Amino acid sequence: MGEVSVSVGLTEQQRDFVRFIVSGGRSPEEAGALCGYHPKSVYRLLKMPAVAGAIHEAIQQDLVSVGAPAAYRVAKALMLDEKVSARVRADISFKLMDRAGHIVPTRKDLAPGKALSEMSRDELASFIKRNQAEIDRAEQEAAGRAIDITPQHAAPVDAKPLNFLD
Repeated sequence: MGEVSVSVGLTEQQRDFVRFIVSGGRSPEEAGALCGYHPKSVYRLLKMPAVAGAIHEAIQQDLVSVGAPAAYRVAKALMLDEKVSARVRADISFKLMDRAGHIVPTRKDLAPGKALSEMSRDELASFIKRNQAEIDRAEQEAAGRAIDITPQHAAPVDAKPLNFLD
C-alpha cells in the first residue's frame, strides 16, 4: 500500500496515528498504542477536528491512488471472466459504463443540483409546488403505516393520583 501524506497542523505523533489507521490497517486502539497514546485518549483524539480531517483526507488519497484502481481491476477481471455468470458480468459492464459517463442520465438523475438546505425560501416553495403530488403520496403512505398508540383505557376523571410519599 502506498504511503499517504496527511494534513499539516498535526503533531508527528498524530500524523503517525493517522498513517497507522489508514495505510497500516490498524484499529484506532492499536494505532494509539503504537504511537504511545493512553487507551482512553484514543477516542478523544479521533474526535479532534484536525485528526478526523486528516484521517478523511488520507482515506480519500488512498482511495484515489490505491482503492479505485484496484476496484477497477477486480471489476474488469470479473467482467471478462467467462466462469462468472452472464448476469453478474452484464451488471458489472453496465456499472463500469455508467461510472465512465457513457450511460444517458435518467430524468430523476437530472434533478436540480441544489440540496434542499441550500435553497432559498422561493426555491423551496417552487420545489414543493412542482413535487406536491409525490409529497402527498409519500405522506399518505406514511400515514397508512402509522400505528395508533393511544391508551384504550383512560383513567377515570375522579381518580386520585398516586402519591408515593403518603
